[in-house]
Amino acid sequence: MWACLAGTVLTGCNHQATGSSPAATEAGPAKPTASADDTTWGNYLAAQSKIHAKDIGMRPYIYVIPGGDSAAANTRRQEETDSIRQAIGPILIPGALLVLGGPNGQQTSAFVAHLAKPLKADALKDRVVLIVGDASQESAIQSALKPTGATVRFVAM
Repeated sequence: MWACLAGTVLTGCNHQATGSSPAATEAGPAKPTASADDTTWGNYLAAQSKIHAKDIGMRPYIYVIPGGDSAAANTRRQEETDSIRQAIGPILIPGALLVLGGPNGQQTSAFVAHLAKPLKADALKDRVVLIVGDASQESAIQSALKPTGATVRFVAM
């Protein structure tokens, strides 16, 4: 659902594949406040994908992972999990870019672990997953996604 919203914002995001990694010295966008709305977070994740996934020629699929433990936040995280799992193959094809992040790095990490757990081995092979999260969560995210075969890129907020 939110990927469609962010995807609309990103229509001009297609880049030529260069085969090179993004410059480590390139300044990133300012991190939104935890209380910022989903559009602000989606724009932030879009800006991160422009910096850290320049070599991906396809339009990114961006999911803003909500923070909080409310029923609405839990429901939305489950709906986004279902949406991503159903998209693998017909929409998230090899070469695709999946961007995940949100106001709470620990919840983003838990989301990734929950998302990856039932996936078959190599289900995300040849796809790039860009995680924008807390540096303290990078190892857990890398471990969770390793069996999926995804190429994981991590950007610390």
